[in-house]
Amino acid sequence: MRYLILILFLAVAQLGAAQTPDSVRLDMVLAEIESHTDYEFSYRSEWLNGIYVSSKVDYSQPIVPQLDQVLVNTVLTFYIMGNQIVLLNNQEIVTEPVFVQSINSKQEVVPEDEDVVFSREQSGQDLSLEETLLDVGNRKLYEKGKRSTLAGYVRESGNGTPVQDAYVYIESPFIGTTTDAEGFYSLNVPNGKRTLLIQSVNMKNTHRRLMMYSDGRLDVDMAVDVIALNSVVVSAEREANTKSPQMGLTKISPENMKIVPALLGEKDLVRVATTTAGVQFLGEGSAGINIRGGKADQNLFLFDGTPVYNTNHFFGFFSVFNADALSGMNLYKSAIPAEYGGRLSSVFDIKSKEPNKEKYSGSGGIGPVTSKLMVEGPTFKNGPTFMVGGRATYSDYVLNKIKNSPLKNNDVSFYDLVGKLDYEINDKNSVSVSGYYSKDRFQLSSDTLLSYTDFSYSNKLLTANWRHVFNDKLQADFQAGMSQYDYDIGYDVLPTQAFRIDYGVKENHLSAKFDYYVNEKLNYKFGMQVKHTSVTPGIKSPTGSESLVDKDRVPDEQGVELAPYASALYSPTDKLSVEGGVRLSMFAVLGPGEVNEYAPNQPIDQNYVIGTDTYGKNEIVKTYIGPEYRLSSRYSLTETSSVKASYNRTRQNIHLLLNSSSIAPTDMWRLSGPYIKPQISDQVSLGYYRNIYGKHALEMSAEVYYKHIQNLLDFKVGADLQFNKHIETDLLQGTGKSYGIELSLKKSSGWLTGWINYTYSRSLIQLDGDFPDEIINGGEFFPTGYDKPHYLNSVTNYKFTRRLTMTVNFVYATGVPTTYPTGKYTFQGSENLLYSDRNSYRIPDYFRVDLGINIEGNHKIKKLAHSYWSFSVYNLLGRDNVYSTFFRVEDGEVKGYKMTVFPSPIPTITYNFTF
Repeated sequence: MRYLILILFLAVAQLGAAQTPDSVRLDMVLAEIESHTDYEFSYRSEWLNGIYVSSKVDYSQPIVPQLDQVLVNTVLTFYIMGNQIVLLNNQEIVTEPVFVQSINSKQEVVPEDEDVVFSREQSGQDLSLEETLLDVGNRKLYEKGKRSTLAGYVRESGNGTPVQDAYVYIESPFIGTTTDAEGFYSLNVPNGKRTLLIQSVNMKNTHRRLMMYSDGRLDVDMAVDVIALNSVVVSAEREANTKSPQMGLTKISPENMKIVPALLGEKDLVRVATTTAGVQFLGEGSAGINIRGGKADQNLFLFDGTPVYNTNHFFGFFSVFNADALSGMNLYKSAIPAEYGGRLSSVFDIKSKEPNKEKYSGSGGIGPVTSKLMVEGPTFKNGPTFMVGGRATYSDYVLNKIKNSPLKNNDVSFYDLVGKLDYEINDKNSVSVSGYYSKDRFQLSSDTLLSYTDFSYSNKLLTANWRHVFNDKLQADFQAGMSQYDYDIGYDVLPTQAFRIDYGVKENHLSAKFDYYVNEKLNYKFGMQVKHTSVTPGIKSPTGSESLVDKDRVPDEQGVELAPYASALYSPTDKLSVEGGVRLSMFAVLGPGEVNEYAPNQPIDQNYVIGTDTYGKNEIVKTYIGPEYRLSSRYSLTETSSVKASYNRTRQNIHLLLNSSSIAPTDMWRLSGPYIKPQISDQVSLGYYRNIYGKHALEMSAEVYYKHIQNLLDFKVGADLQFNKHIETDLLQGTGKSYGIELSLKKSSGWLTGWINYTYSRSLIQLDGDFPDEIINGGEFFPTGYDKPHYLNSVTNYKFTRRLTMTVNFVYATGVPTTYPTGKYTFQGSENLLYSDRNSYRIPDYFRVDLGINIEGNHKIKKLAHSYWSFSVYNLLGRDNVYSTFFRVEDGEVKGYKMTVFPSPIPTITYNFTF
């Protein structure tokens, strides 16, 4: 740690080495002006190198005249646009334009709200694209007073990357929309002369002068804002916070990933999500996250529309998603759109990066734990574009440095590969194919905790998508995808007992999604998805010639689901928006298989089997059909505040049987069937949102929610989940409920940025059956194993200079429930523990502070590569956070043990680069 502080000190000292007692660095003067006023400066950092000024600023007087005096002995000039002050290097400011071309005296200038004169033509030959009057549509179809549909794509100039969430609008009359993930927009615009304005984060604002005759298409290229490096004003996102009817939505971009401190040198999208309101990280070694009182398996992770069944590398410390290969993620916690289904709590819709269409480029990083590289570009002129990336770890070095941890002296490794091929056939058709593969392997030095020594698992994904534009109002996406997750566990300490168990789940799906834009007040979305899911619950095999273990297999499961959906967004006024929809889930369990029949009025137990029903291949065993309703609304109280409400019902037909005390992936997926019913959730939410603009742009929100769950899964006392051929005999399903409030405050501009969130939430379950072994805790509601009433987290980012930033991440959470022994007894000569009511105690509270420091190279545009160093310290204070507890009887005495994973600070340094 002392060396890290020394490096930071030397870096800061070097940056200020040229300062003299009688002068102040110009960039510091500008930063001070920004902190005391509403002005923001835009310039290139190299212009200020070596410039010192002695003028002092009196903030009781107008700033602009004083700025003239500050810059009097420099080569810098400036001009003002609103509250933006743009500095120029050795350039003359022209305040009166020089006319370099004339306008035909015969042509008639048409005001925006007057008739179109068809004889009018552009006479200037050297006008820029923003100055040129562009014809849209067919002149012969022009009708005065009518409206026409204007549609097209907004892309980044130079590489053709779609610009998502760009704000596209006309001012008179005011009509606006935002672009989708493909950069597509559609507006219903009055005929005549109009000005179309386009704004987006990190892009230069642009506009187009239009002459609207009839329906037509207009594509817009936006340039990256390479001058305004000192601040990012997320105006479009701020508007969406209060104007969109969607609530419970968190958008995470690559810019957000740069803010949160790296864990072991890796920027991680899912880790960033855990710093937002309502998303709870269970702790080191956890393989999932909990959202609004939901289990880890109730979150749907989609990568380019295809589900990912295991999202974790390295005991849950990394996600399987390479941040360099991603364009961003939308996280839905409530008001889940009707097109999504299959999970109860949330949807993580993750999109891969659109390849660079103009030139070859890439990025990478080298650190003590992982290294990565991503390359993209065109294949040939007017041909497909590609993106390919990979990561690999050599993590044993770090693990062996950790003291007092079960991970010490273990062997852990992973790698992943991602690729994409994108081809725009013409204006109406584009296709893309993306794929993903990952492999994890680790060996535990002891089988004390899990009775296994070898673990490995892999993810395979393949997605093909065809996007077709029928016309300016209707477009569609057709997709086919495959996802496969396999893992195996083994034991080899005793050669005669050596074995391996293989598990797996595979899903194939087809979907068609349609988007029909009627006008700025009404928009329809509809479509259908069909998917086939197969599960391999376990194949046990002997390993080695000395093994006496017999080969065995748990019967496979398969099911098919058909889900049509439809929704409509209606905005009758600027103040009110309503969105409603329905998704119909039709799930069928298919053979082959055998289903036990149990005696009536008796518990589901092997002792009460009275017969077995046999089903042939693809024969329907059981069907479950039910609607999923979606409704949300927004009412604007003022221009900067609104209230939102939503209700949604979701259904889940695949379930993860969780082993909560394990740091290894020994959990297994099972389908709904004759004895396992689909889980059903009903959630209502209410939220208040307000934005404060000015010198300090703040976004504030408060959301309350209540969730009722039917058929929530849990286990009987002493349940054995591994290699269980009759899993229904050890499962229980009861009623769940969760409720809470989420408070969030975010500052997204200035030298100091970040956010802070507080969540109060409860997650409870009731297991009250007809027989004693089906009743837990007297049949009353009790906390689930992931109930965390208090959760506080914050991310604070401070930019000392344009090249030096520091980030602090803070997390506090109530400890999760656990069950303690309250006594012991002897049975048939063996000592056993007597336990308390389930989940009646808690492990110690969780507390962690992370530190990150980024030192960037210079910001010259023309460089072979841009790079920065990332220093991070995970668990800066070295807190010994407890992951789980377990107990044993040793020599007649009950002994308890606390399991921790990262009990000491973990410093890392990573070199990152782009080219």
